[in-house]
Amino acid sequence: MSSEMLVHNSFAVILILLVTHVISQHLTTVPGEEVEDHDVASHSHFSTSSHSEEFVATHEWQEIKEGQSIPKGLHVRVNLQTGLKEAKLLRSEGDDSNAASDTNHGVKMTFAESTDNDKHPATKRGISAALEEALKNIATSQDEPSGNKEFSSQPNVNKQTFKSIDEIKEVFSKGNITLSSEMEILSNLLKELTISVDDLNKPFQPILDDIEFYLHNLDNAVYFTDIGGVDVISNLVNTSSDISLVAKCALVLGVACQSNVYVTKAARKVIPALLRHLQLAANDEVHRAHQVTEHTLFAISSMVRTDHRTISDLISHGAGAIFSNIVTSHGIFSIKSKVKVYTLFSDLLSNISDEDNELLSVLLRQSDLTTGLCHSLSTSLVQASKVSDVEKLLNFLQVSLAYNKCNGLPFDLEYALISVQQKYTEDINDPAIGDYLKEIIEKVSVLQSVVRQTRSLHNTDEL
Repeated sequence: MSSEMLVHNSFAVILILLVTHVISQHLTTVPGEEVEDHDVASHSHFSTSSHSEEFVATHEWQEIKEGQSIPKGLHVRVNLQTGLKEAKLLRSEGDDSNAASDTNHGVKMTFAESTDNDKHPATKRGISAALEEALKNIATSQDEPSGNKEFSSQPNVNKQTFKSIDEIKEVFSKGNITLSSEMEILSNLLKELTISVDDLNKPFQPILDDIEFYLHNLDNAVYFTDIGGVDVISNLVNTSSDISLVAKCALVLGVACQSNVYVTKAARKVIPALLRHLQLAANDEVHRAHQVTEHTLFAISSMVRTDHRTISDLISHGAGAIFSNIVTSHGIFSIKSKVKVYTLFSDLLSNISDEDNELLSVLLRQSDLTTGLCHSLSTSLVQASKVSDVEKLLNFLQVSLAYNKCNGLPFDLEYALISVQQKYTEDINDPAIGDYLKEIIEKVSVLQSVVRQTRSLHNTDEL
């Protein structure tokens, strides 16, 4: 909205307040000043019966005698020095008489003349109608649209009067308000990040938090890639030994690559570094391993889900052995990290195309990943405390059985399913999550039956 429209709307608010006060008190005065008003017929306080002497107005202020009736269209005021009511003729257009004295007066208001018969003074309803009509024209009296679709679609709107972003910025700058587009903000954040990496005293965490926030927008992520942002983040992952920095950079990459093929194409080169950090995490402290593993798996998963061609990058750098190590290890990786691996493969099995299916099969055979995923599933089901994690693990079991990827099922899998069923049966009457738990229990029952059938078929084949 332009500054002119702001001023215009502000005047409208002042006008409403003043008119309301005039209606309630018949005349508004400002202490220490004289206040003019137009059209005394709008104020019944000055009206008398039709038999009274009529006030004869001139261009000079004259006292209104008691009992005089006043014609419409006059300036009316109360002289605060004498306390007398005075009136004069309205100054016609181009008439500069008394102009100097008028400029010294207080607030001035002009009312549209009443449409009532001349013999009848205007009522408060007449004033309200005039005011309402005036307010209707406030927005449409400007060349700018007011946001009204009907107005903005009119062919006679002068679009050249619209303010450009630069003009709007100039208006706000006068009030010490700086406007920046999200892309400008990202450019500045990238410069700050470069400085903070070189300056150990400048924290990088808040900068990366802000970058992550803006990269949830696909267009922002593309722009960030174009200005070299993905290259900067990838370089930090490649070269930094700071686990916290690597973890945060991995999170930023994961957000940027989600459903964004353009960004994923630019970020593929960082996959070897991400896998290397997953390997190093197994030999690190537990809490540090959790931090970097979860964000790194998120980044890899975002890339693989967006572009299945990245599976070839995983195969080239031995990702099968790394993933197998995550799900089969005890006490190193969090259950959240394990669930991320299971979720990635259940999504790939469900959505992989025939063209990329062979790549996925190679990855699953790498370091016997299929066996590692299936044999560790029982332990993960027991360890998972969140219902949502249990559901994701059950989804993997369901998909892997459907695609015949889990032939060698562990013997304790049925016991793990029974344990899940019993655990959630206790809370099935909870009004908050009861229906959700019923769905989980039903899925467990179906999977128990499929597991028995699969095991029976497998035993028959061995005989």
